[in-house]
Amino acid sequence: MKTSDPTFVVRVNELIAINNERFKSYARAMAKTHDSTFRSLCAQNKERAIHFNLQLIRLLVETDHMPELGHEEFHLAAPFPEENGGVNRKVCFWWDSLALKTYQRIIRELTHIPKELKRILLQQQEILENDRRYSAIAL
Repeated sequence: MKTSDPTFVVRVNELIAINNERFKSYARAMAKTHDSTFRSLCAQNKERAIHFNLQLIRLLVETDHMPELGHEEFHLAAPFPEENGGVNRKVCFWWDSLALKTYQRIIRELTHIPKELKRILLQQQEILENDRRYSAIAL
C-alpha cells in the first residue's frame, strides 16, 4: 500500500500524538473521579484511543513508514483548558474536540491516500462523533 501524498505521515503522526494525549487525560480523570458513569466513559475512551493508535501505526508500517512516537509537534487550535487539582472533564472533552477537528481536517486535506487509510480515518471520526453524542447525554 503506497501513498503519493507526502503529508500523510505527518498528519497520521499528529493523530497518534493527539490520541496519546486523549489517553493520558482520561487516565488522569479516571484515577481522580468518584463518578461511576464518568469512570466508565474514561475507561471506554482510553481503550478507544489505544485502538485508534494501533490501527494508525499499523497503517504507517504497511506504507513503509515509522511512527514518530514522542514527536508531538502539532499546533493547538484552541486554548487548552486549565487543570485544577480535581477531575477536569473539560480537559478530556477538549482533547476529544481537538481530535475530531483534526480527523475532519485531515480527511478533507489528504488526497491520493490508500483506500484503507481513508476508511479507517472515516471510521475513527464517526466513532468519535458518536462518543461525543453519548457523553453529552450520559453526563
